[in-house]
Amino acid sequence: MPLEISDGVHGKIIIPEDIGIIIRNPLFARLKSIRQLGFLNFRSKMDDRIIECSRYEHSIGTYYLALKAIEASERNTEWIKSNQVGGKIPALYRDAVLLAALLHDIGHAAFSHSWEDVDPNYDHEMTSWKLIDKIFTENCEIFSHLRDNSNYGIDLIKALITGHRKHFSHFLPDQYRFIFEFVSNKYCQIDVDKWDYLKRDGRVFGEESLTDFEDVFLNARVTEDGNHIEYLCSDRYKIIQLFTTRWRFYRDYYCQTHNIISNAIFKKIIRRNFTLSELEKCYQADTFLNFIDEKILSAVKNDSLTRFLNKSVAYKEIPSKKFKAICECLPNSYADSETFHIQPVSKYFPKNKVCLYPDRGNFDTISDETIFIKKTINFVCSESDNVIYFNIKDETKYFQQDLCLDA
Repeated sequence: MPLEISDGVHGKIIIPEDIGIIIRNPLFARLKSIRQLGFLNFRSKMDDRIIECSRYEHSIGTYYLALKAIEASERNTEWIKSNQVGGKIPALYRDAVLLAALLHDIGHAAFSHSWEDVDPNYDHEMTSWKLIDKIFTENCEIFSHLRDNSNYGIDLIKALITGHRKHFSHFLPDQYRFIFEFVSNKYCQIDVDKWDYLKRDGRVFGEESLTDFEDVFLNARVTEDGNHIEYLCSDRYKIIQLFTTRWRFYRDYYCQTHNIISNAIFKKIIRRNFTLSELEKCYQADTFLNFIDEKILSAVKNDSLTRFLNKSVAYKEIPSKKFKAICECLPNSYADSETFHIQPVSKYFPKNKVCLYPDRGNFDTISDETIFIKKTINFVCSESDNVIYFNIKDETKYFQQDLCLDA
């Protein structure tokens, strides 16, 4: 029976039975317990409400958008309509893309990207490969065509998740190289993963008006040689909007002071409570179900710093001299500093050319008046009054340059 899911961003999503089997698998259901934005959601209060979203919702949303993007490409591409059976991309490649979209984050650690500060060597994409093998081993009745030719389709799913063709050891006809640009587009960075998380995060941040770039994907088609996905020239400003929105979210939300401090505290807690070998045990497929937000916090609940991850903790910014005085009064309290930087918006744009149709040459030149933001946050956790005192050293550099997105 098909599965019907009500999504806060995309509305009703109908899931086919074979996809539903994967969604019901405990390894996929685990994503319900992984916050999409790590610690950011603890304090991101918008319109007197806190919207929580999980990796589960994002993964299903990415699957749904991959289906929309595939159908748009089939509808808009003449050689697919006229030369492919039923006017569709072959099922082998179609299903591999859809499953890559669904499973691209299945290997995410507890607290999503916050774990990257704890263990920089943890690779959620490589972990996803192991979990995908486990899911297909446990459900041998589904997607038999992906198992033919020495698991050709399953290996393709894994490579599509990383976005690197070099990770696919089998032969892929040139005509279907474009499939690597749906889920994790390493060529021009326009993909359905960004489409979903920017829309989803935009809803959390109350910035939904910045995420109106659906036409970029719905008007796209495949190039004649099958090497790339190309985009309608008149949608070029929405492409620019996609990348500038991503930059704005980094500037205004992902790099908020409390989020950076929470990640630093979390890193300190985990590293002093777990050995490297204990962490590596969490990453194993047979113990991975317990590698979730709640279980990790429960394991460190008695650590003196854990309470500073709670949303009730107060944050107080103070001048540099006063901060030094407070640190001297709290000699045994945890004090640290974190430096972060945000590149100018032009650095968030593709390094390669964006394929447009009809060919109009380069995009219009746009003046990039954004800045290289660099800040160092010094903070101390005061256990006596449950306050985090912090001071920010701003090392931002101002400059202006012209931005021209090649086409």
